[in-house]
Amino acid sequence: MMKNIIKYIAVFAIVLAFTSCDEESNFEESRTALTPVYTITDITGNNAAFKINIYKEVSVIVEYSTEVNLESYTSSGFTDSSTETNFEVEVNKLDDEATVNYILSADKTTGEGTLTVDGTTVFNVKVSEEEVYN
Repeated sequence: MMKNIIKYIAVFAIVLAFTSCDEESNFEESRTALTPVYTITDITGNNAAFKINIYKEVSVIVEYSTEVNLESYTSSGFTDSSTETNFEVEVNKLDDEATVNYILSADKTTGEGTLTVDGTTVFNVKVSEEEVYN
């Protein structure tokens, strides 16, 4: 009887030792969060980007030259004058050599609109509101 009690205590101690320890992670906890952006796609015109993300809460513009190749730029002067029916956004892309002004205007229902670059070049585009990991 005493041997059975000692066996039960030993088994209980082993089970308790394995279940009470937390495994420590060797990695920091991720700080990525979803960030709202205006996504511009179906850009038609000469030298047009594949896709452009204009961040709403962070001063960043990401331009995709292909589906996987991208460049990130700092932005300034972000103004969102969107209404219930239209997207109306103006922002400046800060490149190393120049500042490029973007004016985005599109219908919220269809997403179809235009992207005017530096007041002269106009691209037909499709606009949507999305959230991407930052």
